[in-house]
Amino acid sequence: MIYLTHTRLMRESERTVHETATRGTTPERGICRQLVSDPARYSQWYARHERRMRRAGMLLRRESQILELRRACTEELHGAALVRSLRDFNVSSEERDRTLRLFYGVTDAREAAVLEHRRYLMAAASQLCATGLLALAGDTRGASLIGRYERAYAQYFGIFCEHARSSEARQRCLVSELLPEAKEIASRLLERILGGDLMPRTSSATGGAGYERHAAQRRLRSSRSALSSTRATTRG
Repeated sequence: MIYLTHTRLMRESERTVHETATRGTTPERGICRQLVSDPARYSQWYARHERRMRRAGMLLRRESQILELRRACTEELHGAALVRSLRDFNVSSEERDRTLRLFYGVTDAREAAVLEHRRYLMAAASQLCATGLLALAGDTRGASLIGRYERAYAQYFGIFCEHARSSEARQRCLVSELLPEAKEIASRLLERILGGDLMPRTSSATGGAGYERHAAQRRLRSSRSALSSTRATTRG
């Protein structure tokens, strides 16, 4: 497979959403069901995802397309991080409202929760699709790295939120000292994902390897802001 066309990218993505809505794992099935059961919401997701896949479809080199799909996975992962953190860390309703205020300012907590849930559905569904497309492209190394990055980023993001809540309340946070290390671990994995760490190919297929690596490094430099500031790091 040389590369995936825009039409194929969207066809496979829609298939993933509809199939997962009927027989996926519990969290993923719930996400996709909420999309397909609401035509307006599904149309919003489709338009958003289609813009992303159009960029990927314009890349006619397999390696470049894989790196763009990896980028899509990580950015959508960032977009879904807040809801996943609130769910996985079992925060109280009070802590949830305080966390939402950190990101949405003076917005009513209930309104913020609705907005963030909508953002989560869009991001999580697109992450699921991009992950499936990487599997279709045979990028097993990318899938492994992204799995490790998702776990590392979740740990970093959870510590960050706890630190932010404690700082707002002017309380001491014992886990704050772990924040730099957690961020460094996540940053190193992100560099490998976006920096061109690809599966080795046969000698007949590696003529453009140097070009692809240099292009990947340029994309990586342009995306370092994803973990360089608090807002960018937490929201992707």
